[in-house]
Amino acid sequence: MSSIIDAFNETFTEKQAYLKFFVYAIPVFFTAKAFINGQMSLFWFYGFLTAMLIFALLTSAISNVRMNKQEILTFNPFTLLISLLKGLLAMIPQLILFFVIGNLLIKIQIPIDIPHIQQIYEIIVYIIISSIILTSYMAFAKYLEIKQAYNYKVILESCIDIIVNLMFFIPQWLIANTIIVGPILYIYSLFHIPYSHWTFIFYCSMVTIANISIIANYLSQTSYELIKGEGQEYNDNYEIKSANELSEEEIKEFKKRKR
Repeated sequence: MSSIIDAFNETFTEKQAYLKFFVYAIPVFFTAKAFINGQMSLFWFYGFLTAMLIFALLTSAISNVRMNKQEILTFNPFTLLISLLKGLLAMIPQLILFFVIGNLLIKIQIPIDIPHIQQIYEIIVYIIISSIILTSYMAFAKYLEIKQAYNYKVILESCIDIIVNLMFFIPQWLIANTIIVGPILYIYSLFHIPYSHWTFIFYCSMVTIANISIIANYLSQTSYELIKGEGQEYNDNYEIKSANELSEEEIKEFKKRKR
């Protein structure tokens, strides 16, 4: 089962982890600072560039963990660019498609006289659509294969499990962030230092980047466990494991597929 503890540990024990947090926190800091200062034109400019960077980091990090690479976050600009371009090609059509489908579905009126039934129906629609989009993204990010984002047979088989798993992840993730940010909040409150101070903003910016690594690690674990693979992908699954982790049945199946 996916473990946030493993994701948390691997995030902070990765080689050069804190240097990566520091470097990638800089654009996040400028975005947050512009918003706090009310410089909205700068905020939208910085925010767009930062959002693209975060998307590229998350996508490449999921793939790195899934492919059992040593690094989670990468400093390689070429890798980030490829991850960004492929991610946009994989997900923009999906977002447009399911935005249209979602708007059509919520216009359906439920002919049942139960209080708030329409609102409940709309929430369910949004949850299901969100789970499909997320599963599509995770299926793509495993190997950065755009076609996997459109493998709806696999996506529809996995999306409900993905959203249920995510519901367990969110409270754990909130607790993890409380551990990271809580003591700093207390110190600033104790010494009456405003939270708008640049040092606190930069610390939270670093925490944001750390969260990219945590989330990528967890999503990669989840995609491995819940999103079914086909053909060669099964071989890759077995190759990622060490020989000691394979059961006798898995070894037999692996050898049979290699013939």
